[in-house]
Amino acid sequence: MGSYVTCRVLTGRGNRCTGEAVDPNAELKICARHLAEAQRLIHEAFTRTRRTKAES
Repeated sequence: MGSYVTCRVLTGRGNRCTGEAVDPNAELKICARHLAEAQRLIHEAFTRTRRTKAES
């Protein structure tokens, strides 16, 4: 088994995630779980922004 690059996200207790980075050569080393969470948060922010602009 070859070595792999781990996720750089820290938990609330300061422990580093042990998941494998989606792209080990990318500037942002993040696992699939944390990538999905980031995408969810970004989607919610865009939805909120659109809703606010539509109400104006």
